[in-house]
Amino acid sequence: MFALSQHAVAFAQSQLHQQDRKWPRLPDYFAIGRTTALALHTVSGQKILYPQDREISEVLLQLPELQNIAGKRALILRGNGGRELIGDTLTARGAEVTFCECYQRCAIHYDGAEEAMRWQSREVTMVVVTSGEMLQQLWSLIPQWYREHWLLHCRLLVVSERLAKLARELGWQDIKVADNADNDALLRALQ
Repeated sequence: MFALSQHAVAFAQSQLHQQDRKWPRLPDYFAIGRTTALALHTVSGQKILYPQDREISEVLLQLPELQNIAGKRALILRGNGGRELIGDTLTARGAEVTFCECYQRCAIHYDGAEEAMRWQSREVTMVVVTSGEMLQQLWSLIPQWYREHWLLHCRLLVVSERLAKLARELGWQDIKVADNADNDALLRALQ
């Protein structure tokens, strides 16, 4: 069983509670990172495996326990959408993968020019981005003039080399990659 976010854990726990059920003891539990692992351990009482180095899908998939999985079943708890890398890789390794979309992510609609003006007037010079989807939404939200004259001049803090590459392709020059995706790593990177 894979938990890809704290939100997935919280919503799955809520559903189990409503049905007066508990987390099963038999499967191996995996989480995308330390914070999600802690949330999953708190509600399930189970040992949770997660990447110790970088809290990203690519490193999770390198765990020894996920190398020989042919014939096993995997349940992935997540929100709607997102990357398919974990599911695709587990399937390619011979596992039968089922996705459980525990919650729906909905974009909040902003006036991009108004937000850009506000952020620029407040002298925002650094932007933290933790997902490719977030980066694309930010890029789409901000009108071209503000992108060229303000946003692309902000320092961008991202959580993976994959996001840094995507940001470079969009035009950012000043990009810093945090050591990890958790709040502690982001705070360290901001200092």
